[in-house]
Amino acid sequence: SSYLAQAQCPIHPRQVGMHQHSSHVQADLQCAHEACAVTTTGAEPSHQELEQRERWRAAKAHYGPLPGGGQGLSILGKPVMESWEAPYMAALAAVACGNGGRVLEVGFGLGISAACVDSHPAVEEHVIVEANEEVLGQAALWADGTKRPTTVYGGFWQELVKEFDDGSFSGVLFDAFPLDAEEAAGDGEVGAFFVEAARLLQPRGCFAFYFDVGGSWIECVTAFRRETVPKLLQAGFSRVDEDQVECKPREGCVYFWKDRFLVPCAIR
Repeated sequence: SSYLAQAQCPIHPRQVGMHQHSSHVQADLQCAHEACAVTTTGAEPSHQELEQRERWRAAKAHYGPLPGGGQGLSILGKPVMESWEAPYMAALAAVACGNGGRVLEVGFGLGISAACVDSHPAVEEHVIVEANEEVLGQAALWADGTKRPTTVYGGFWQELVKEFDDGSFSGVLFDAFPLDAEEAAGDGEVGAFFVEAARLLQPRGCFAFYFDVGGSWIECVTAFRRETVPKLLQAGFSRVDEDQVECKPREGCVYFWKDRFLVPCAIR
């Protein structure tokens, strides 16, 4: 879409003064249907889970303008991402890119956070995992024009992350859309990814992820500190910090009503 081609990310203040360079782009599209469908916990996915994944994988991705302004991406009638989320995507990318190096991004969406990762002068390599085939195609087209070496893998993280070596990334950003109500509740799908994120990160590596629970800001922060932080520490992270970024949703947005997002920062 035109929005994907125009996605830009401002340089975060802590990046100023670092040398920026460009290098050759690599694109590696793996066939998702050939990937091993075994979850990282070692349990086989249920028949229902496999059906959900196949449906999502093949579903049409709808890009277009939104009532109230901006651009959006929807799949199977669900609002996957909207362009007003850009400040939050930039904040998550800044966390994941804090150490530069090799960065893994799970979920491409509108490509907003991907553009932020690519604009970070200390990032040496960018790896993207995307499950929906049409969005995957957009990610591959986008990768053709990136500044950093960029590899795009097709499939669900549960199918692919086992192929990545321990300690092979300096930063991880997770923003995959939940496929059902169970995945959307609480930590949801990202909670199942915590152990993998810790495994994949180098010592002092940074993990950022989309987080929004509760009907108010206080409920969101309280849930994060009481429920999510202990899980991250148990998964193998040494420290968990948090920040916030103001983000005004468009009028008529059906999935976010607060005036800010919580920005998690888990340190390996």
